[in-house]
Amino acid sequence: MVSPDPILREVAPVYDIPLQVAIEVGRVRLRVRDLIRLAVNSVIELKKAAGEPFDVCINGVTVARGEVIVVDQVSGVRIVDVHKSGAIES
Repeated sequence: MVSPDPILREVAPVYDIPLQVAIEVGRVRLRVRDLIRLAVNSVIELKKAAGEPFDVCINGVTVARGEVIVVDQVSGVRIVDVHKSGAIES
């Protein structure tokens, strides 16, 4: 039997710590007057181009990028880029 990687054994105590994972579609600034005019079927235009990958953030830090997929009627995100050394620069 192969023993687990020593680094993985060292971080094992943190495996069960919950982290906030968010998929960020985009950001936009709205004036209060525009915000209060929002209604059902309103559209907020984003600065991100259609088809551009979404940011995957963990505890507020962008660590990967992904694309939306649908599996068995449930939305998900396929990771297309991971920044191995930490946060991805925007």
